[in-house]
Order: sequence, then structure tokens, then C-alpha cells
Amino acid sequence: MSGAASPRRFNLLDEAWMPCVFSDGSFRELSVREAFREAPHIRSVSGDLPQQSMPMVRLLLAILYCVYCDADASQDDMRKTWKFFWDAGTFSMNTIDEYLDEFHDRFYLLDPERPFYQVPGLAYEGKKEYDPIGEMIADVPKPDKYLFSMRSSKALTSIGLAEAARWLIFLQAYDTAGIKTPVVGNTHVNKGKVYAPKGMAGTGWLGALGPVMVEGATLFHTLMLNWCLYDANDGENRLFGNEDDVPPWELDEPSGADLTIRTSFTGPVDALTFQTRRLRLASNEDDSRVIGIVNCYGDVIAPYNTDSYEKMTAWRVSPTQQKKLGLSTPPLMPVTHDAGKALWRGLGPMIAVGDRDLRPGVIRWVEELQNAGCLDPDEHILASFSIHTQGMTYGTQSSVYETGIDDVLTLPLVFSRADYPAINAVVKIIDDTRMAVDLVLTNYVRNLSAAAGDHASGSRAQAASDHVRENAYAQLDALFRDRLAGFTADKDYESYGNLWRTDTRRILIDIGREYLADFDAPMFVERDSGKMGTMSVARATQLFWGGLNKYLGVNTNNKEGE
Repeated sequence: MSGAASPRRFNLLDEAWMPCVFSDGSFRELSVREAFREAPHIRSVSGDLPQQSMPMVRLLLAILYCVYCDADASQDDMRKTWKFFWDAGTFSMNTIDEYLDEFHDRFYLLDPERPFYQVPGLAYEGKKEYDPIGEMIADVPKPDKYLFSMRSSKALTSIGLAEAARWLIFLQAYDTAGIKTPVVGNTHVNKGKVYAPKGMAGTGWLGALGPVMVEGATLFHTLMLNWCLYDANDGENRLFGNEDDVPPWELDEPSGADLTIRTSFTGPVDALTFQTRRLRLASNEDDSRVIGIVNCYGDVIAPYNTDSYEKMTAWRVSPTQQKKLGLSTPPLMPVTHDAGKALWRGLGPMIAVGDRDLRPGVIRWVEELQNAGCLDPDEHILASFSIHTQGMTYGTQSSVYETGIDDVLTLPLVFSRADYPAINAVVKIIDDTRMAVDLVLTNYVRNLSAAAGDHASGSRAQAASDHVRENAYAQLDALFRDRLAGFTADKDYESYGNLWRTDTRRILIDIGREYLADFDAPMFVERDSGKMGTMSVARATQLFWGGLNKYLGVNTNNKEGE
């Protein structure tokens, strides 16, 4: 801020800053109050970058936990509360406004005493006042690579307060790791630099996860479906009505400047609003725009075994991390997303249950709502739901952004039920398709190269197989999304799955044929291919068909193998 006497500016509860797409297709920025009020009419929360939306939804969820906190509520009470709002189709704005009025002064973006999600008076050691505004915007490259930016460098001298609020929340969720400039009061300085403690999540909290959100038709439905009031598999850790679980705006004192090592969350609100950075926005003279930022490490936590309160990611048991960390038992690590893969290719951990139920808590919550009779899968309002994944990938020791992840997959509601037999069938189809593409199809490309007498280095053959592999997944994408959305409870999962495999096989056969057409090589001329022995186009094709038969079954209606 420009000085200690600066007035409070831009209250997030009252000012428009959250971009929202309405059900009728219109677009408008809303305040927090308006977002709750208009939630039944809002299709989704948007942003300057897709990855801003989930942190904003998590903020709204944290407020819901706080507004209706009831320490004496039983699970039966919680279900009744949830069902009351679901049936009403809207939130109780009088109750929400009463809570927001109580903490109204804690939501000013610019405030000399309690700036939202920031540390008042935070300052760098030394002469630097603040970093330029480009340091807080994820899609702004480094100066030496600015030629490739879609933003004008002249537009980065300042940004409006609404946009600054969005990037502030994004930073707490996804900021890069690496070296940070020391701030006054930080006690973890090493040779004039600050690093994330070893073993801790160095990025923002969501950057260490594979963030997952359940989406309904409206923002109201989305908030309700992700508002996990209890965990049916965990009777020890209270989610709803946890009075020790408070957000940063309820704290008597703001966070200090120092880095704080945490061993656990106090509850879901703590996880949803985790302050991974000590931040302060620097504004211009009249506090009308933000011109820079002070940014250093804040609360840090190891990403493993935090599943009790972090409900928006899938988990996996990691024996490798057990040895690395010297733990007595294998820890639960978050299942992160692969930017190079469509969501359906990594669907298994989100919907399937093995020895343990490690699905995202929000998926298990939707299942519990059905088991408890709060949701009727036959209701048109929620015959299906969407899994929305987001995230950021990082490079060079997580110190720079590489790319963003944003994918949505629509599924019938029964896919949230662990006992639905079609789930195992779907996971098997996905796994078999992966083998058919990654092994069978790519080997076909390599074998054809050998049959054509291509004795070049393996890098060229690898590049060719990689290209065909990605093309195959691109062509399969629409098929898999359509088949998943149509796999309703009335389908016979065996026959439906067989037809799905047949269509998958057909697409891969067509891709193989197109690739073969580019080869000017005799069908039966044999050449030495090394460990595969003699190779010809005919043998390569025979191996290709045989591999598809193994993983996708034989199509008796198609004689392509003859």
C-alpha cells in the first residue's frame, strides 16, 4: 500500500470481482454476497485463467462451513441440514449475511491493518520495495521470453483491484516454489535467500495436489455437492461444526511474516484457505490499482497423510515415499494430474476402490448422500454429475509454471457409488486401451520402420511412435467421453463394454491402416530388426492385429485380419 494512513479499499463481500457465467449464457462479475445469492442461476465461476475458478469455489465452500458451523450437530442433523438446502434450491441469505457482516472488516483487499489473505506491512529486506505485477500473474513469461506472451508488456504496470483479488487467491493456491526474497521477520534465510523446507510442499497447496471438484448444473449444486459435512469412513475427525477449524479472517491476529511449518490441518476450512504465502499487494498513490507484490513463503506442510481434511483430491499408497521419508508405514500421497492426458485416462483413482477407498472425499460424499437418501439418482436434476479437474504443472524445481490443467468429464450419478459393477468394467477398458495404444500401436510403428529398412537412430522411430500415440488418444477422446456419459444404470455393462471395445479397436485399426499406407515397402520382404528377429510388413501387421485381439477382443464382424 502507499502508506500507513491509506484507507480501506475494495471489500470482496461487496465489490464485484468473481467472474460468473450464468445459466442463460450471460456473464457478470459478482461480489461474494452476490455469488451466494445468485448461486442457483450461475452455471460456473470463471477467471482470467481457468485455474482461478477452483480456488474461488474453495473460498465459498470455506465460508459455508463457517456460516452454518454447529458443534453439536450429529450426522443425522447434518444430513437434515444438507437436505433442507438442497430441496430449497437456495441458501439462507439472512444467515450468510449475518456471518459476513460480523467479519466484514476482514475482507478488504487493501487495508493497513487486516488486508485479506495478506500480511499488513510486509516488506522485503534490503532496498527492493516490491516485485512487478507480472510476478503474480501466471500467464506472464519471464522478460527474455516475452515475445511469446499474449499480454502487452505495457499493460503490466498495474492491474485493477478485482483482477488483483483473483490473482491473490490464485497465488495462495498455486504459486511457484524456488528461491524467494527474504521479508523482514523471516527467520529461515539462507545466504540471503528463502527456500521451502525440505520435504514440504514448495508450491501453493493446490499445486501439490490433483485438485478435483464435483460439478452440478449450477454453482448452488456444485457448492452443495462439495460441501462434505462428514466422512462416513472417518469417525474421528470432525468436518462440519469443528470450532477449532477457523479461516484466516476469523483469527484475532493476522499471520506474521515468518514461515510456519505445519504438521496437519485443523479441519477442512484450514485446508480450503491454507495460507501458503506471506503476501502484500502494493498499490498506486490513490489505491485504485495494484502495481506490485511482496511475496515469500508462509504456511508449509508435507503433502502426505492430509486426507482427513483435504477432500478434493484422490490418494495413493506410496511405499517409495515410505523409504524416502523413513516412515513406519506407507504414506498416502495425492494423485496428481498429468497435463498430457485427458481426464478419462486417469479416471480409475477417482471412481474405483481397491483395498482401501482412496477416492476424493467429494466423490465419496456424493455416494454417502445417495446412501442416506438425500439424493435420488432418478431425479432429473442430478441424473449425472461432472468431475472437474484442474491444476498447474511446474518446471525447473517447481520454480516456473509449465502449463495448466483443466478438464471436465460427465458421468451418470451411479459412478459415484463404489458398488456399481460398471466401474470395474470401465477401468478395465481404459487400462486395456492404454496397452493397445502404448504397446501394440506404438510397436507397430516401430516394426514397420524396421520392415522398411529404416536403420536410423531410435530417436526418429520414437518420435514417430509418439506422434501416432497422441493422435490415437486424440481420436479416442470423443468416443470415451460419449461412452462414459451414456453408461447409465439401465445398461448391461458387459454388452455395453464389448461394443465400446469394438469401437476402440476399429479406430486403432483405421489409424494403423493410415500409417501403413505411407510406407512404400514390399509386404513380405524380411529384414533383420534386432531383438524382434526378422521383420516384414506382413509380420508387423499380424503382430498388430494379434495385440489388439489380446487387449480389445476379436471383432467377428470385421475380417480385417484375414
